[in-house]
Amino acid sequence: MIKELVIKTPLGDVKGTQTNNGGMFLGVPYAEKPIGNLQFKAPVKKNSWPDVLDCTHLPKDPIQHPMNPLTCSEDCLYLNIYIPSSVLAYGGSLPVMVWLYGGSYVHGGCSGSFKHGKDGLYDARKLAYEGNCIVVTVNYRLGAYGFLYLSEFSSDFESNLGLKDCEMALRWIQENISSYGGNPDNVTLWGQSAGGALTMAMMCVESAKDLFHKAIVQSACMESFYTKEQAKEVATEYLSRLGLTPDQVELIRTVDYMKLTRQIEGMDDYVRKTKFGICTINPVVDGEYLKEFPSLSKFEELGKPLLIGSNRDEAHVFAKVMKKIDGKECLKRIFPYKTEEYRNRVLERHSLKPKVVDYCDIAGEIMYHIPKVRVAQAISKQNPVYVYRFDYAPWLFRLKGFGACHVAEMPLLFDNMHPWFSMPLYFGDSTNASNIGKRMRHYWTNFAWTSNPNVGPKNEVSDLLEWLPYTEDNRNYMVFDKKDEAKVGVDDRLEEIFEGETHFFVTNNQ
Repeated sequence: MIKELVIKTPLGDVKGTQTNNGGMFLGVPYAEKPIGNLQFKAPVKKNSWPDVLDCTHLPKDPIQHPMNPLTCSEDCLYLNIYIPSSVLAYGGSLPVMVWLYGGSYVHGGCSGSFKHGKDGLYDARKLAYEGNCIVVTVNYRLGAYGFLYLSEFSSDFESNLGLKDCEMALRWIQENISSYGGNPDNVTLWGQSAGGALTMAMMCVESAKDLFHKAIVQSACMESFYTKEQAKEVATEYLSRLGLTPDQVELIRTVDYMKLTRQIEGMDDYVRKTKFGICTINPVVDGEYLKEFPSLSKFEELGKPLLIGSNRDEAHVFAKVMKKIDGKECLKRIFPYKTEEYRNRVLERHSLKPKVVDYCDIAGEIMYHIPKVRVAQAISKQNPVYVYRFDYAPWLFRLKGFGACHVAEMPLLFDNMHPWFSMPLYFGDSTNASNIGKRMRHYWTNFAWTSNPNVGPKNEVSDLLEWLPYTEDNRNYMVFDKKDEAKVGVDDRLEEIFEGETHFFVTNNQ
């Protein structure tokens, strides 16, 4: 039975919904609407409201392309809060897990509703209820509104707005989450793909470091950041496609949002003509707000435990794009800053008769697997680190050639395995998928509680397979599949294949 739930918060009374298992507050504003004078500006702290605020419906996702205009809006700076019944019955101060969605900085939304059912891909009730945690899913601005580098052309524009949205959400949580039963002193920042990269960036933003206490990073393309020069080039090209010059940047405010966002398709082609492996629109290492590339950081004095991983066949979803390009040219774009001799050596170590899947594997290795290990090495010198690889692929994924591809773990983790895109992707494998997802949720929420995936509330030791921490001497990692395995030597073979190289899109000179 669903009934109303009203609570008092520092900003005003909030109405959500409640069932026997817990409650939800959907569409809670964490910043003022980024419209009018606040468009292309850093988020502004949300003011209080006089009446009871109705938070019983999912908020609109950020403006993006492609999109449903009925479900997306510039007025998008909202979050969703999922709470377990233990808070409703007894009160408490539970761990808080803050979710940042992926989507290459140009797609997504915390509802995850586009083509994924009325409750959305990121319906976090199972995580909150099973793990006895507070789960917060956060909207941040995307594409031109969130990450296009326009501040170089006019002081009326600011940069890294999507990243600053994430920081504002974390600040809101520090000030307000105790009203919802959450502990502001035990906050886990957590994201996948672009959301994982933003999580890494938050660990490098000085003003954000004290706003969370541990991190979970899934399948992050950690080198997908721009220098100021690179970001300026992309922004200039973007404006030119709108018929504008940098001197006319103010006129971008008059461009219809549908026209503005449609430019992403052409910009994808523009960037991919020279490189695969980074997003088209990226956060900017501007030397002020974001002072260093996360993939280059030593993370000294970080003081945050980390759970980090990637999927075995990450880049298999790019096969459709790579099939259209000659193999030699494809390799050149995968390694835009390496010599032809180096590229050929890497390819030979994968296959003497390369196919599209080999190019996909190489791309996945340099985008996800190698940076993952590099970050694990850096952070594990002073903090606990737990590394994983997700290997599970149901038969339909294997049939389609996707394997354990990018995003493949998400429906399992959120327990949302309803048909995607009208395809029953888990037909015949739903039991295995469901069990894997339940185990992952158990590890993830334990980590939120204790910074150790093996230990839960009240120091209860899990009866699941022990997940040993990664260290320089013992490169432990967990493999998630039909039967999980604890292994040593995460991606060791890649060191030999890539001759110890750890950076492919960012250099130590940046």
